[in-house]
Amino acid sequence: MANTGYAFRWALCIFTALLLLGACSGDGQRDIREYYFPLSALRGGVVYEYDLVGIDSSAPEYWYYRSFLRDSGQFLVGTFYNSRFEIGQIVREKIVRNGAQAREYHLYQPDTAGQQTPIPTRIASPDVFPFEVKDSNSIYLFSLDFHPPEDADATIYVIRNRQFMGDARPFEFQGETYPCVRFRVREAIGNKKDGAAEVEGIGEEWYARGLGLVYFSKSYGSDFRFAYRLVDTIGMPELERRAAAR
Repeated sequence: MANTGYAFRWALCIFTALLLLGACSGDGQRDIREYYFPLSALRGGVVYEYDLVGIDSSAPEYWYYRSFLRDSGQFLVGTFYNSRFEIGQIVREKIVRNGAQAREYHLYQPDTAGQQTPIPTRIASPDVFPFEVKDSNSIYLFSLDFHPPEDADATIYVIRNRQFMGDARPFEFQGETYPCVRFRVREAIGNKKDGAAEVEGIGEEWYARGLGLVYFSKSYGSDFRFAYRLVDTIGMPELERRAAAR
C-alpha cells in the first residue's frame, strides 16, 4: 500500500508538471478580458467620470456605459459627454470571442443653432480592445472616416493603433487597488483632400481588472498634451442633476 501511494503521488506530480509545461509552451496568449469593462455590472448603466491629471484645473469628461444582450450577441454602448454635458460621441460595440469591436460610431458637433447634431461615420477597422494578447509586437487597429457637414467633399479619417505593453502600475480607486494592463496608442487624424496636413498623436491607455478604462493620455507634438484618470462612477440621474445645476 505504501508503494502504491508513493507511485500515485509520483504520477500526480508528473501529470501536474505536464499541465504546467503545456500552459507555458503553448502559443503564449494571455487572456485579458477581465480588464475590459465589467459587462454584467453595466446592465443598468454606469457613468464613468474622468478628470485631468497633473494640473490644478478641472475639466471632467463623462462616459455613460450600458451593456445589452440581444439575440445577435452581447453589446456595449458608450455615450461621451464633455464638461458642458454635451454629447460628443456614441459608440456601439459588439463583444465577440476575441475582443470588443465597434459596430456603430456617431460623432456630434453643434449646428448653426448651437444644437449637437450627429455625424454618421464609416468604420473601416473595428478593433477596440483585444481579449487575447501575446506581446508588444501585436497591433490592434481601429479606423473610421466621415464627411464633415460643413464640407461634404472632404473625408476626415481617424486611424488608431493599440499596442499591448504588458502590466501597468496598480490603480487605486475608492479605497481599492486594481491590477492594470496598458496599451500604447498611436493616432493619426487627417483629410483625404490633396495637400491636407495630417496630425499625429501618441499616448497610453490603462485598463483595470474589473473596472475597464481608468487612465488615458495623448500628446500631439510638444505643445498639446493631456491626461485623464477615473475619479468616480455615478448613475445617470446624478449626471442629469449636475447638468441641470449647471
